[in-house]
Amino acid sequence: MTKLSLSVLFFFSIFITSLAQPGDDELKNLLRSHVRVLASDTLQGRGLGTEGAEKARNYIVEQFREAGIAPMFENYLQSFSFRQNLAWIPAHNIVGIIEGHDNYLKHEFIVIGAHYDHLGYDFRNDEKRIFPGADDNASGVAAIIELGRFFASLPEVLGRSIIIVAFDAEESGLLGSKHFVENSPVPLENIRLMFSFDMVGMYEANRGLHLRGMASLDQGDELAEKVARRHDINLRQMGDNIERRTDTAPFGDLGIPAVHVYTGQKSPYHKPEDQYDLLDYEGMVVINNFMKDFISDLSRESELRQSPSLMVHMLRETGIIGRKPVAGFLLNTGRGFHRYPDEFFKAKPAFNVSTGFYFRLPLANLWSLQLEALYDLNSSRIQDGVFRRHSLTFPANIQISTPDVQGQDIRFYLFSGPYYRWSFSGESAGNKMDFDNVFSRDEWGYTIGVGLDIFRISIGYTSRRAVTNLMQSEELTLLDSNGYFSIGYRF
Repeated sequence: MTKLSLSVLFFFSIFITSLAQPGDDELKNLLRSHVRVLASDTLQGRGLGTEGAEKARNYIVEQFREAGIAPMFENYLQSFSFRQNLAWIPAHNIVGIIEGHDNYLKHEFIVIGAHYDHLGYDFRNDEKRIFPGADDNASGVAAIIELGRFFASLPEVLGRSIIIVAFDAEESGLLGSKHFVENSPVPLENIRLMFSFDMVGMYEANRGLHLRGMASLDQGDELAEKVARRHDINLRQMGDNIERRTDTAPFGDLGIPAVHVYTGQKSPYHKPEDQYDLLDYEGMVVINNFMKDFISDLSRESELRQSPSLMVHMLRETGIIGRKPVAGFLLNTGRGFHRYPDEFFKAKPAFNVSTGFYFRLPLANLWSLQLEALYDLNSSRIQDGVFRRHSLTFPANIQISTPDVQGQDIRFYLFSGPYYRWSFSGESAGNKMDFDNVFSRDEWGYTIGVGLDIFRISIGYTSRRAVTNLMQSEELTLLDSNGYFSIGYRF
């Protein structure tokens, strides 16, 4: 049979199969039916670990099965648990797969996900309030069920394989999607793209569809616009910023392009009024028809790869390239004394101060090099008065820090390194120091300390100890020691 005949047969089979696909009216009714069930009072808000969540789970499993989506786990369930206060809470992702038809590309995957958990219910003034979560996120679950039905009945349109996931425990901190990526049923490097359908029921009210993070896929926004023109759909926010508040985040953190499919927040978000009859089902049909074509086209692209901006983000996260260099001002105040290591006594401590500037150069994840240039007044009390020097000090410290706290630029760090000190004047017991014959201008030593950065402010403690003699004569060894409390400001 010729290649032309095979092509004709292929497209004829697609045409015949497509006749069996639900029309727009039937699709609208299916979407409405899914949302009505999932957002009904009998499911009591699909709260995590509740009977309502179990009913929702059983419904979705049955819909996956009826749609012809093959299970990736026994009975579709990827089960896990997590601790909340003193209790262990069971949770279950629902995972299916539709194999692609390209012999090479079918070993790569596009994940289509939506979370099915919601807030459950509470009591106010002795009255039970149910949070049905129609838009958030029965709408997204309905969308992936019908996308799964389409691709399962017409797998010939797929090059890559499609993984359909209904995530649990999103409202508790994206726990379902985190568990999925940490226990992926396929190699993570083979997942080329992820879509999270989260609140897709208000197309007309929000005047369009957001594909947040679409540009995290190289040329993804251009590919989306091309398909959007065929469907006359209005695409709003795209860009390369991966949404942190939905199930895209755990994928994006691993360098997988991830897109939040989202109509906006015009629905009664996280309120009892988020009811199924308020949703725009005609708009949901428009979105589903667009995403059918878009995902089909993406599955057949010869290559899906990270955008350069996502690659840079990942390099920063892994420490292959560091954060931005920073500079700031430092003030150190404390006490110091001079040691006589060959004698049985030491000088008494006196007030010390140093101030100047620092420059911090990130080396890798958690590691930095901080260079400082300081004016230094270091003193000690001796038998006949005060030993005092005016110096320029140049520490070079390696820092190792904790990660920023939730991205808020709060970090704790340890540091150590050498310093060089050059003294330009001084006095000992009221007499001017003779740096030509008696005292040495040059001093070398080491620094150790701890610090805490809170946004632009840094606080810490620094200890400096000399290892070279302050005296030119070898008959007497005199070593400097300083301890400072530090405060700094980052420009």
